[in-house]
Amino acid sequence: MDRPRASAQPAASTSRVPTVRSSPVIKRSISAATAGTHSQTGSVPIDHIQEPNKQALSHNLQIKNALTELLSDVRTKGSDQGSRCLQNILMENEREMRENRRKSLSGRDAK
Repeated sequence: MDRPRASAQPAASTSRVPTVRSSPVIKRSISAATAGTHSQTGSVPIDHIQEPNKQALSHNLQIKNALTELLSDVRTKGSDQGSRCLQNILMENEREMRENRRKSLSGRDAK
């Protein structure tokens, strides 16, 4: 008795199996170029923010973008003192932005 021949199965491909070293593709929802038109969380457009807060947010975002670009500059990376100073200013700006956001949110809740 002959057994019926099994049809040939294609070999498993390893080209699509994720490995430990493979990194997933990450798509950004917002870039630094469009960060000026949204709040830090990206959920509230600047148009809906009160005028004084809008100006402060715009100013802080411009400072943040400029300092980030300066930190990425090759000349700054070579100097420890320059890099450290820029990092401190950037962190101070981040704290100020968070404080302003808290004030803005608490002002909205009080209404």
